[in-house]
Amino acid sequence: MVRIAQITDTHLLAHKEDDMRGVQTWYSLKKVLETAKKAEPELILLTGDLAHDGEYEAYQHLKELIEKTAIPAYWLPGNHDNYSLMQSALSSQYLRPQKLFHHKNWCFILLNSCLETAQYGEGTFAQTELDWLAEELEANSNNPTAIAFHHHPVDTGIDWLEQMSVLNSTDFHQILAQHPQVKVVCFGHIHHQVDVEKHGVQFYGTPATCTQVTPAKKELIDGKIQTWQQPGFRLIELGENGKVTTEVHRIQWF
Repeated sequence: MVRIAQITDTHLLAHKEDDMRGVQTWYSLKKVLETAKKAEPELILLTGDLAHDGEYEAYQHLKELIEKTAIPAYWLPGNHDNYSLMQSALSSQYLRPQKLFHHKNWCFILLNSCLETAQYGEGTFAQTELDWLAEELEANSNNPTAIAFHHHPVDTGIDWLEQMSVLNSTDFHQILAQHPQVKVVCFGHIHHQVDVEKHGVQFYGTPATCTQVTPAKKELIDGKIQTWQQPGFRLIELGENGKVTTEVHRIQWF
């Protein structure tokens, strides 16, 4: 069994005391990591929007917090991130840049769903990314597989978020349909919990470690999308036989 913690949308800022929509994101992430560590995950998946403005100082704050956990953490970019800066800043003993790795009998594939020309925070997979995914799934057909990326490839229950999804998700789903070893897909971006099963695959959207979006809010209200639902993270247990169980944990902080 492999136990992982998915942590997403940390939106760290250049200064620890700075806040995003009333939440000091550094302190919130620190509390989330302290809580997650108690569950003794073997790995952490950081699924994008790690820095709100893509600043070097924010990535240094992330590195310091992850090093304190002493848990290997694999990361991928979100639409708020500076990917080229991440590649130079987020590599250390515990922050690992690999986008394909194996742990026990599981294969993990981390994708880049970010579109540099995005206007509304939407995502897409480059054709080279989809080709690479198909090749690696073919090469690792005997391993139960978990895939992670930032943007959502399934319906979230929030109408206005759909314009910010993976625009070519149909191409992604067609690849999955040909590879039954894929058991779980993890994503962030939406700042709330989603659990959906599609063609035998579990799709998990996970709460942000800072501000939240609630499915009850179908429209923007005064330009604000956050609610005071608690920040959180997701624990996922991956069995040797491909069985997947999960639970979302919220921190009692606000």
